[in-house]
Parts: sequence; structure tokens; C-alpha cells
Amino acid sequence: MGGSCELTEYGLEFTGSGVIHGIDVDLGEVGELTPASRPSPPSRTPLHPCGASPTCGCIETDRLAALTKEINELGGDVTETADGLHIRPRRLHGGIFHTYEDHRMATAGAIIGLAVEGVQIENVATTAKTLPDFPDLWTGMLGSDGA
Repeated sequence: MGGSCELTEYGLEFTGSGVIHGIDVDLGEVGELTPASRPSPPSRTPLHPCGASPTCGCIETDRLAALTKEINELGGDVTETADGLHIRPRRLHGGIFHTYEDHRMATAGAIIGLAVEGVQIENVATTAKTLPDFPDLWTGMLGSDGA
């Protein structure tokens, strides 16, 4: 996608080039990664995560439909396919990112918010399902006090 990663003594270090390239990727065996596969900021070429069921292993919501709706409401250009998403490059704007009581949707919204000013996660507390300290860890990672 235009970056690189290296395993160091501190863990994985990711380096970006400032340009994200879309890819076709089969997420059939790791469908739960679908919400996080949407690059942010938008790539310069289309991204097509596929091979996932509509729920991507989730009982809370239909993640493919939810991702399509939420990204499009932020100005995106996403089409849901039978087993994935087709995401075309487009600049996004801020807004409310609904989570549908789904921890992975909250995480997806947070990732988008890294590059899109004004994205607000409707219910970040839903991340408590898998990572109770997510809001504090995220704020600490960003080096801000949330103000």
C-alpha cells in the first residue's frame, strides 16, 4: 500500500511514504480485519477488501453495510459487493461515525479520524468488549489529553 514495516526490538515499526495505494485483498480468513482495512487518508487508487461475509464474523451488525453507510456519510465513495467493499478514492470530511454497538466499527472510525479532522465516534465505549482501556490507550498514543 506504499509503506513498509520492520520488526525491531521495540515491535513492529511502520513507515509511510505519504501516499497510500489501494489494493485488492482477500480477507476471507480474517474477515474481522475488514473494518480496519479502509486506508486513511484516502488512497490514490481503489481499495477492494473482499472474501468476507457481510457480518465479517460479527453478531452485532452487518459490517459491510455499516462501513459502506458510515464512510459514504463522511463523503466517501463506497459500494458494497457480495463479499466485500469497493472503495474509490475521495477526500472525506468530519462527522459522526456510528458504531452499531460494534467494537470493530468504533476502531474503524478511530482509524479514519487519524487523518480526517472532525470525525466523532458515536460510542467508543463499545470497544470495552475486547479492549476496555481503548479510549485511554488511544489518547495516550496520540499524545494528547483529549482536550
